[in-house]
Amino acid sequence: MAECKVEFFGIPRQRAQVAELTVHLEGSSPTLSDLLQRLAGELPDFGRDCVVDNRLADGYIANRNGEEFLTDTSTPLPSICTILIMSADAGG
Repeated sequence: MAECKVEFFGIPRQRAQVAELTVHLEGSSPTLSDLLQRLAGELPDFGRDCVVDNRLADGYIANRNGEEFLTDTSTPLPSICTILIMSADAGG
């Protein structure tokens, strides 16, 4: 089981209509895909606009614990983590 605090930024926050949410995922090794599927089910506007086939739609990115950007949806999540979901802006 994993406990993930999910923080939303930018458009994902607008679609989720919350700044953060804590999600408990069952199973021995839940993945980023499992988390996104759960979020899409609980937050319909976020799911419709930001998630495609249990992965983030183009233009959005996830970060684990503020340290690592996640691109592979089969990435296992640790038992306790913070996932940041934001727009993937180009430029600087």
